[in-house]
Amino acid sequence: MEGLDLVLKKLEAFTAADFEGYNTERLKMLASARKLVSRLQSNGEKAYEIAYQQSLVDSALRVCLDIGLWHGWTAAGGGEKQVEELVGLTTKTCELNLLRRLLRLLGAANIIEETGEDRYKPTQFSLSIGDDSTCMAQAIVSKTDHWDLSHMNLPSFLAKTSYREPKDAKNTSYIDANPERLPIFDRFLTKKSYRDSLRGFLFEYSKYRVPWPEFYDTASLIEGADLSSGSPLIVDVGGLHGADLLKLLDKHPNLPAGSLVLQDLAGAISGLTLNTDKIKLMEYNFFKPEPLHGSRAYFLHMVLHDWPDELVTRILQNLKPALKKGYSKILICEIVMPRTGASMYQASLDVALMANLSAYERTEAEWKKVINDAGLEMISVTMDPRGFEGVIEVELA
Repeated sequence: MEGLDLVLKKLEAFTAADFEGYNTERLKMLASARKLVSRLQSNGEKAYEIAYQQSLVDSALRVCLDIGLWHGWTAAGGGEKQVEELVGLTTKTCELNLLRRLLRLLGAANIIEETGEDRYKPTQFSLSIGDDSTCMAQAIVSKTDHWDLSHMNLPSFLAKTSYREPKDAKNTSYIDANPERLPIFDRFLTKKSYRDSLRGFLFEYSKYRVPWPEFYDTASLIEGADLSSGSPLIVDVGGLHGADLLKLLDKHPNLPAGSLVLQDLAGAISGLTLNTDKIKLMEYNFFKPEPLHGSRAYFLHMVLHDWPDELVTRILQNLKPALKKGYSKILICEIVMPRTGASMYQASLDVALMANLSAYERTEAEWKKVINDAGLEMISVTMDPRGFEGVIEVELA
């Protein structure tokens, strides 16, 4: 085909670094590339990828994690290496030809880069798996610990419900699938490895989102704040790893010590170190009344989407008495599902919520309804540049 080589050369030259500072444009390019792949694939190729190929790549990736290859390779400074060198970097004895076959697959899947016969170069992604300053290894393990259980069980679970939309937080595909028969947030507390993998996944996943201070006017919160009474500036309700408050500090580093509060269950925040005196940790269950009154803002990021409407209303009503009229706001940072043209990010999270929590992503109208049902008023919705998530501003009615 005339000109094909030139087109391929241009496409293969693109990297994420080319879109530095232009994340929205990068995501548009990524969405177009995915559509292109789908259009070029035959039906048989699509079926092979869905049913067979991806699960094998996941397994190879996890085996290399289990034998310590990713940590060993990163600790050795990365760089191109022969398979014979790489097998020497593992912490568990692994046959050379076994590793050769796994690396061949991971090279074809672009997890690593094949540079010659039995020779490979790490990618930024594979190096991050072995980097203990990231949570990438835990994020990968979360697939086995949590998501495979409920996602693979979803067809049989829905068959048991006669294909009715799951809306009961006590009856989910996750509960139906795991041996302990526990909801995800209860099972999360039973084992340190479950906590680490879920927390690691959510932390790495948070990097995919546009930080809320980049598209919401956080300066207006600070300018109108009165901290003289000792009430905090922002209370992050169910904040888990503190990433959202840390992003706020990146933008406003001169906030007073202790002016930010991170609230979550004791098991969720135990052992958490944020290395700043600006953020105080506080045990809190949002199904009980909010103990801190008069904060400028109560922030909930991807908390309410975990629960059906009745429980969302209860969580909001527990915050309501803490609000100071004309001063306090509830800031709900969530996906606002479009009525048409949902992204893969939005649509996949919606079905994941169905499987894991019998919950769902809401449209703007659905958000307005649960907010009004709690006796509160939606003031505005500020969307991120991609149109994926928004900050919904809520006040006393």
